[in-house]
Amino acid sequence: MDISPWHITDRLKIAIQVSAWVSIVALYGIIFTGYFSLGLSLVRGLLNTVPMMVLFYVNLFLVNRFFEKGHYLRYVLLNTVLLGGVVCLRVAFNSLFPEIGREAFLQNEQQGWVVGAIATSIAVLVVSTFYQVLVNRYEREREAQAIIQEQQEAQLQFLRAQINPHFLFNTLNNIYSLAVVKSDQTAPMVLRLSNLLRYVVYDGRNDRVQLKQEIHQIEEYIALFQMRSETSLVIDLQIEGDPEPYWLEPMILIPLVENCFKHCDFDSNPDAFAQIRLGIREEQLQFETLNSKDDTQQKDKTGGVGLQNIRKRLQLKYKDAYKLSILPGVDQFRVQLSLPLSTQNPSRHG
Repeated sequence: MDISPWHITDRLKIAIQVSAWVSIVALYGIIFTGYFSLGLSLVRGLLNTVPMMVLFYVNLFLVNRFFEKGHYLRYVLLNTVLLGGVVCLRVAFNSLFPEIGREAFLQNEQQGWVVGAIATSIAVLVVSTFYQVLVNRYEREREAQAIIQEQQEAQLQFLRAQINPHFLFNTLNNIYSLAVVKSDQTAPMVLRLSNLLRYVVYDGRNDRVQLKQEIHQIEEYIALFQMRSETSLVIDLQIEGDPEPYWLEPMILIPLVENCFKHCDFDSNPDAFAQIRLGIREEQLQFETLNSKDDTQQKDKTGGVGLQNIRKRLQLKYKDAYKLSILPGVDQFRVQLSLPLSTQNPSRHG
C-alpha cells in the first residue's frame, strides 16, 4: 500500500475539494429552506453548484493551457465565453423554481439571480485561477527540490567514493616491498587494506553507518599505517562515551585521520606525533585530530583537497548543524569537528 507523502497530499486535496462543494450545496439548502422544502432547497443548491464546478475545473485546464504559457488574450476570451455560459445556465436553472417574491436589492427577482450568478461565478473563477497557479508553483518547486536532491545525492556519492591515492599507492608499494623479502607482515597488511577498501566501497554507499563501525575502521587504518613503518609511531587514539547506539555519515572521520597522518612529519621528525580524540556527549560528536608538522616538508596546501571534500559533504548532509574548524599552527596542525549523531537505523541504499 503506497502511503508516500505525495499520495497523501493528493488525497488531502481531493478531500478538501469534495468538502468545499458539499458545503456550498448545504449552504444553498440552508439559505433557501425559508422559502422551499429542504429537499427542493438542496436540489436548487445542487443545480447552482454543478455549473460552478464545471467553471472551476475547466478553468484549471485553461490556466495550464493558456495562462501559464502567457496566452492571456485567449485565456480571457475563452473564460468570458465559459463564464457567460455558466451564468446563463444557472439563471435558467433558478427560473425553474417558484419565485421567492422578495426583491432583495434590484427591481425584480430575475435581475437579482443574474447579478448573483455573475458575482458568485466570477468569485469561483478567481479562486480557481489562484488555486491552479499556486498548485503549479508548488509542483515546480517540488520538482526543482527533487532535482537538487538528486544532484546533491550524486555529488555526495562522488565525494564519498574518493579515497586518497597517495596513501593507497604507498601502501601497495609497501606490501610489494614486504612481499619481495617474504615478510610475515605481508598477509596481515593485505587483509587490513582489503577490509578498509571493502568498507569504503560498500559501506560508504549507505546513508549512514554505525559510529562504532567507523571507529573500528579508524583503528584498522591506524594499524595499517603503523605497519608501513619499521619503527613504532606515536599515534594516540582516545574515545570517550559509548558509540553503540549512534549513526553518522560514512567515511567522514577516516579522511580526517588520513589528513592528520599525511601532514604529520613522521618521516623527518623523531618526535613526531598524532593525537586523535573522539568524544560523545548528549547525541553530539566531538572529534579532533592534532599532529606535529614541518611546513618545509609539506607538498600540499594547508588542509589539502581532503578537507575541502569533507566540508562539502558535511554541508550537503548536515547543513548548518555541524562545525568544522581547521587550526594550523607553527609546528602543529589541529582539526576539530562537531556534529549531531542519530540514534535511528536508516534504510540502506543500493
